[in-house]
Amino acid sequence: MSIPVGAHIADGWGARTAARARLHSPLRRLLSPTGLSRAQAAGRIAFLAVVLAVSIISLISVVNALTWVNRPFAGFLVNPRMVVGTVGQYNWTGPAAGVRNPDRILTANNRRVGTIGDLEAAVRDAPVGAPVRYKIERGGRAVQAIVHTMRFSWADLLTTFGITFASGLTYLLLAVIVFLLKPDAEASVAFLLACFVLSVFTIVSFDVFSTHRAFTRLYLLADTVLPAAFLHLALVFPERRRVIERHPTLLLAPYLVSVALAIPYQLLYPRPPFELFAKASRLYAVVAALALIASPLLVILGRASRLARQRAKVVLLGAALAFPITGVVRYAALVGGSFLGLTIQTNLLALPLILFPASIAYAIARHNLFDVDVYIKRAVGYGVMTVLVGVTYLSTQAVMNQVILAMFGEGGERIAPILFALSVVLLFNPVNRRVQDTVDRVFFRKALDYKQTVSAVSDALASMLNLDQIVQQVIRTVRQEMFVDTAALIVLEPGLQSYRTFGLDEAKDAAAAPPRAPVAYDDPLLALIREEKTLITRYDVDEDPRYAAARAACLTSFSTLAASLAIPLIYHGEVKGVLALGEKKSGEFYAREDVDLLTTMANQTAVAIQNANTHEEVVRYAAELAASLRRIQILESIKTNLAKFVPKTVQNLIEESPEAPSLDKREADLSVVFADITGYTRLSAQLALDQVNRLVERYFGAFLDEIVRYGGDVNETAGDGLMVIFRDPDPNRHAHAAVLAALGIQRRTREINDELKGQFEPIAMHVGVNSGIASVGATKIEGAAGTRWTYTASGPTTNIAARLAALGEGGAVVTSEETCRRLGHDFDVEDMGLQSLKNVAQPVRVYRLAVEEVEPEAAAVFDERRGHPRRPVSWPVRLWVGEESFQGHIVDASLHGVCVATVPMALLDMGKSYRLEVTLAGGGELRCVAEVRSLGDRGVGMETKEPLPAG
Repeated sequence: MSIPVGAHIADGWGARTAARARLHSPLRRLLSPTGLSRAQAAGRIAFLAVVLAVSIISLISVVNALTWVNRPFAGFLVNPRMVVGTVGQYNWTGPAAGVRNPDRILTANNRRVGTIGDLEAAVRDAPVGAPVRYKIERGGRAVQAIVHTMRFSWADLLTTFGITFASGLTYLLLAVIVFLLKPDAEASVAFLLACFVLSVFTIVSFDVFSTHRAFTRLYLLADTVLPAAFLHLALVFPERRRVIERHPTLLLAPYLVSVALAIPYQLLYPRPPFELFAKASRLYAVVAALALIASPLLVILGRASRLARQRAKVVLLGAALAFPITGVVRYAALVGGSFLGLTIQTNLLALPLILFPASIAYAIARHNLFDVDVYIKRAVGYGVMTVLVGVTYLSTQAVMNQVILAMFGEGGERIAPILFALSVVLLFNPVNRRVQDTVDRVFFRKALDYKQTVSAVSDALASMLNLDQIVQQVIRTVRQEMFVDTAALIVLEPGLQSYRTFGLDEAKDAAAAPPRAPVAYDDPLLALIREEKTLITRYDVDEDPRYAAARAACLTSFSTLAASLAIPLIYHGEVKGVLALGEKKSGEFYAREDVDLLTTMANQTAVAIQNANTHEEVVRYAAELAASLRRIQILESIKTNLAKFVPKTVQNLIEESPEAPSLDKREADLSVVFADITGYTRLSAQLALDQVNRLVERYFGAFLDEIVRYGGDVNETAGDGLMVIFRDPDPNRHAHAAVLAALGIQRRTREINDELKGQFEPIAMHVGVNSGIASVGATKIEGAAGTRWTYTASGPTTNIAARLAALGEGGAVVTSEETCRRLGHDFDVEDMGLQSLKNVAQPVRVYRLAVEEVEPEAAAVFDERRGHPRRPVSWPVRLWVGEESFQGHIVDASLHGVCVATVPMALLDMGKSYRLEVTLAGGGELRCVAEVRSLGDRGVGMETKEPLPAG
């Protein structure tokens, strides 16, 4: 059937409710008085009273017991009626002399013994180890026994009082743990009462047979109330009986019977008629024990819930291991003094008895009893194997010994143990496997091949990238292997606050997906699973106090899903979906093998779903990437073509901040070179247009090499002229670069003139250089036809540079006084005096530099300052910007400079220094500080303070 899911199961409080459902301190939850009913408050008060009472009783018992250490005693213990007790050790002189329960001491060394004081006086009169003659009443006749006195040691205390005291505290501890975990459960209260009485009965037992100081009457009371507490527990656990549902007051009936026994028991003790009520109390205890066994049996045979049946199995296992044998032995010891011919000291029986309340505590406290069947199977298997080994051993002793003795004579006694050990080694494992297989067939109709199922699912899911196929495979496997009545797989949509639910369609034997229903992530059950990231059953929600706030809403969600089990699909700590399963058609509860298989399948399904989602994302990303690459190709084409027309400075500004480049005009210190061709108009008139263009491109191409060599940026071109801007944090440096570029232009003009001699008339260049402050940025020109932007430098500095160019004759370079000042003594200059320039108000002092005189030497000096000629390299580098580092490559290097590519230039500032960690070609490392000198297409030009290696 298809499970309709997708509607809001709860409103927006679901996620908050799940968060509040986290585990709080059990003690804080127990002691919190807010929001408690009268019954809940009474239960908590009773719990505190029980703990306080047992603590006081334990303290008094310990103090009384410690007074016996190193104290002489008769070699046996007696109760106030002078009847030998069942508490003691076999190596004491009393049991060794045949004194046993229920012998009654009459005289000691011919002195009447009526009280414990009389017996202690007789012991004091005799030295330790001395014999004392006792007259004992045994079976209605008097017998004599000689028992040597002893000194009560620490070992005696530990093996008598220590065992019973530890057992009593263990009972109370089990009850405390259960009550803390489930303070409001009726079974917890009944278990608390039973463990309280059992704890008191066990702790004070030593006092009854030793000091006789405080707790004899309390011991008798606990002896009569204990069966009532057990009957109370049997009526409400593993499942509340229907008769109690109809008549709750019947829970008082067991306690009324205990009161009817306790009153004459207390009044008649220690006179002989009390024995009738003591035996009746023991018989009542046997009836209560049988009731505790019958209650889980009725649950298993009846129509109880699966959880109740699982709990019944646990109780039966604990009862079978502990209670019946202990009860029978105790009753036999009371009425006959022995069991199967052996005198049993009841203090030793306290140890196996712990298994029974421990099994009940486990069944009450645990909700997911998946391991119960495993435990039972192992216990039965081990029990059968123990019986077989014992029978084999006895058979060997009875049969093999005779055969071996007949074959080997007297030496056969030494051979028999060896042959038995060999037979155990050879036969144990085969017999154990056969026994375990038999137990499996008895307890489980179908054995789940866990490895085969996991392997099949793994192989199938590994090749699936379609979500529908994955869901069908998972649900089909669950149905075939688990035989569940309903199944649903909730797949959370990645990145969306919605999910998609697939249900089990039995008619089509396939997974059916209802329409996708978007919901917020506030569904209580989904929110709880995302919060806990663990398997959750409806029994967890129904009984675990952690989920009290979200209980009603989550149970509604379970009902809507027709599920009893919800398993998260977890991938890298994130819940990718939920596998919700109903009950098994066999009627059995989920076993540990089932849970292991489902958990493994859930993990594999989460991986498969993630792979499917990733595959879908990859396909989508591939389409988006193809479209993006196409757009990038178009943009690169546009960039390449526009770069031909855009100054380098503008390109750098746009690359640093593509969305909002800083093009506003700002004042900057720079050097400007103006250069134009003399006689360009005459040249254009003499030559064809294409010849003129080729000629200009030939010259200007050579000029561009010089300009780029010295770091200039061609800002404007206009037919026969160009304007070049040089910038650098060091004002003297860009002045040197501008002058050297200008001299290079004149030198390359002369070289090309010589090269083209005879083909074209030589040309001459007017070149002027000026340095100073100019306004650099974009200029907007608006008109009727639209708006146009230009990026240039303007102001007096550029105007003077243009006028200086007009003064240049004979292949010289004309500079201003400011530029000449920045050059220092690196160049030989000729002072041309003050010159009047067009559109310049005041005369300007002008200097002239001849190319053949200064350019080679000055260029060499400039190259030295640049850090020597650069060479291509490929050095990985880590560039640090504050606390962040970026990987890049050094593409060329000189003695004091590098060009770093593939680093974020937008984060770097001109003139600022940054740390570099360079990996050299030979594998060595170099750490240095470098200052940003230029930002260009190839990368970041940086000057280092320390020299770089030549290799």
